[in-house]
Amino acid sequence: MGKAKKHARKLDADFPSRPAGEVASTLVAAQEVVFRNAWEHYCQCADDDPEALHDLRVELRRLRVWLKLSRDVIRTRKSTRKRLKALARASSPARDREVMMTLLEQLARDPDVGEAGERLIRLADEHDPPSRQRLAFEPKPGLKPRPRDQTPPFVDWFTEQLDGMLDLIRRDMDEGRAGAHATRIQVKYLRYLVEPMSEPFAGVVPLLKDLKSIQDRLGDVHDVVVFRGHIPRWAGWLVEEALPGALERPGKQTRAVTQSFAEARTAVIGLAGWQDARLNALWKDWEAARPALEGRLVRGVNTLAADMRKVASGSD
Repeated sequence: MGKAKKHARKLDADFPSRPAGEVASTLVAAQEVVFRNAWEHYCQCADDDPEALHDLRVELRRLRVWLKLSRDVIRTRKSTRKRLKALARASSPARDREVMMTLLEQLARDPDVGEAGERLIRLADEHDPPSRQRLAFEPKPGLKPRPRDQTPPFVDWFTEQLDGMLDLIRRDMDEGRAGAHATRIQVKYLRYLVEPMSEPFAGVVPLLKDLKSIQDRLGDVHDVVVFRGHIPRWAGWLVEEALPGALERPGKQTRAVTQSFAEARTAVIGLAGWQDARLNALWKDWEAARPALEGRLVRGVNTLAADMRKVASGSD
C-alpha cells in the first residue's frame, strides 16, 4: 500500500470530475510501473529475499484488479493481460505450498497431533519439495492503458464501484461460511480499489485497516478449509512411508500391515480433528468481530463516496 497510495499524486486536484477513463488510465499506468519494479526485484533478489515472491504477487494482484474493474472505461493490450494472467497462475503453487507448510508447522506444535505434523513436514520435502524454477515473464510490450470514448466522470464511476462492491460483500457475509470465500475476494477487490485514494482522502486509511482485517480473518478461514482437502493426499504419504517396513519379510504380514494402516488412520483422525477445531475457533472469532467491522466498513465507504462527491462538486 505504501507505493500504491501515492498513485494519486499523478492526478490533478480536480480528478474526481475528470473522465473516468482518463483517471483510470493514469492509475493503471502507475501501478504497472510498481509491478514492473517488483518483477525486477524478484529477478535480481529472489534467492536472497524471501519476500520477493510475495511482494511480486501482491503488486500483480493490485494491477490485475484494477484492470478488471476498469475494463469498461479503459483499453489495454490484450496480449499483455494474458501474460499477466499466466504469471499469476504460475506463481500460485509456491504460495499455496507456503501456506500449507505454515499450517503444518502450527500442527506440529500441538501436543495431541504434533508427531503427525512433524512427519508430514519431513515427507513434504520428499513428495512436494519447494520449486527451484524461476518464474518467467516478458515485461514488454506494456499494457498501454488508454481511455475509452465518452466515459462518465470518475466520481460517478468510482462511487458506483463502491456501492456495488459493498452490496456484494454484505450479501456474501449473510451467507455465513458458504459465502466466506466470496466475501474475502470482494473485500480484496474493494481494498485495492480504494488504496490509491488514501492520500487525497485521509478517511481511507482506517477503512483500509478494516478491509485488511476482514481479508486476513477470512483468509485464515479459507486456508484451514483448504487444509482439509490435503488430508487424503497426506494420508497416502503416511501409508507409503510405513508399508515398506511392514512388507520387508515374505508372507501376508497381516499384523504389520494392519498396524501401518492403523497408525495412518489415527494420524488422519487427529488431522481432521485439529482442522475442525481450528476452523470453528477462527469462525467464532470472525463472528464476534464481524458486527463492528461491517459497521465501520459501511461508514467508511459512505464517507469516501461523500468526500469524493464534495471535491467533484467544488471543481465544477
